[in-house]
Amino acid sequence: MAVHMKVMPKVHSQSNAFRLAAAWLAASWLAACASTSVTSRNIPELKNLPNYQFSRIDVLEISPEMKQFIEAHVNNKSTNGGRAWSLAYAAMDPYLLDFEYDPLVTLTARDAFREKTGNCLTFSNMFIAMAREAGLDAWYREVNIPAEWSNVNDTSLVSMHINAAVEDRGVDYVIDVSRRKTEPYEEVRRLSDQEAEAQFYNNLGVDALIDNDLATAYAYLKTALETRTELAYVWSNLGVIYRRNDQTDAAKTAYQTALEIDPQHSVSLNNLYLILEEEGQIEAAEALAARVEKIRRNNPYYLHYLAEIANDEERYSDAVILLNRAIRLEKSEYRFHQTLAQSQNSIGQTKKARVSLARAKKLAPPEIDPGSITLADESGLPDS
Repeated sequence: MAVHMKVMPKVHSQSNAFRLAAAWLAASWLAACASTSVTSRNIPELKNLPNYQFSRIDVLEISPEMKQFIEAHVNNKSTNGGRAWSLAYAAMDPYLLDFEYDPLVTLTARDAFREKTGNCLTFSNMFIAMAREAGLDAWYREVNIPAEWSNVNDTSLVSMHINAAVEDRGVDYVIDVSRRKTEPYEEVRRLSDQEAEAQFYNNLGVDALIDNDLATAYAYLKTALETRTELAYVWSNLGVIYRRNDQTDAAKTAYQTALEIDPQHSVSLNNLYLILEEEGQIEAAEALAARVEKIRRNNPYYLHYLAEIANDEERYSDAVILLNRAIRLEKSEYRFHQTLAQSQNSIGQTKKARVSLARAKKLAPPEIDPGSITLADESGLPDS
């Protein structure tokens, strides 16, 4: 099993970066953020729901089993590649730790080692903890890459990328569990332990938000802000919770706070716009309209939403254009291909509709019965 390990320069450029986030509306939005120093803020109370309190934990805690692993595969192993190479290969070798990448699982370092699975933040927690235990200088590295969209329980998510970096014998290396190829133009920044910990709580909060457990989501996001106050994406996610709990004023406060931290924060711009429009604050909404529309046009789920409207209005050719744009942005969403098949069939493109429908069935998750992926009228489709 190959391990992606790349020599990197010692200069760490500062840039904006994205994080796992969620937002409220028919086609949801995900957030970018920038780090800006702000004073501590009061977090509006969540009303009429249980009040949970989560204490901060050590996400980099080492277990005895991890120490044994390091001793066996790093400290006592002679290699020309150095300890960083030894640790990276041991962590992902299928005959040793055999860590499996799962973008939806966020765990601490010791839980990641025990479960042998997790997302890029989870793996970074584990690797950095073990690298430091082995006497190496290791840190989180945030990568600014194009947004990767997904949809879970009718909540749109965008997860951007984090990996680990380590210095060994005067050379800096990148260890990337996803094995994605690093592009030379990518901007990165060194992420502090404190911000990585806050992101850990944020991800757990988003997990709870997806399950519509607002009280748990609120408690995790509050812990994230107690760890690091000036995180726009956490304030934005709080806004989602308030909005779903019918606390519109609190939601506005959360989105406005996010925009004070990062004026270009896409989720907050979009969701604040929706509230202003709903409240009839036309002038205030129009001031955000152009920026919001640009954000929406880069969200494949919003394009799918527009395509469904176009289909309802029998503008099938427009729907095909919108859906092809959505698929260019997110190729693996089966619903895009299913809706495209419907649109193509409606304008007589029956062979293309058959291909699109087959792709939808192939891409559908295991819990979806492929037999349920059909068109309203398949009578015009040729046999495959």
